[in-house]
Amino acid sequence: MAAQEISLEALGLLQALLHHDYFEAQFRANHVARHALEHEHLPVADAAERIEGLLERGCPNSVELRIALRVLAASVDSMQLIALNRAGRIL
Repeated sequence: MAAQEISLEALGLLQALLHHDYFEAQFRANHVARHALEHEHLPVADAAERIEGLLERGCPNSVELRIALRVLAASVDSMQLIALNRAGRIL
């Protein structure tokens, strides 16, 4: 299921950020965005692209990054809920 794969990729992005590995986080954000676009999960792709843009400058502004991460988390949650609904697991 694409939603699960994208969710795991987003967790990898968070892990890279926790370790302050901004190069790896930027790479992972790009990967999340491309994968989300491929499967038409546009809010997730937009949020990941925003994070990628913040990381392009090196160490990002922490307030902007927190906001972008919240948007990504909310988008991933919504994507997962939609995928579960489509799979008939939530009534």
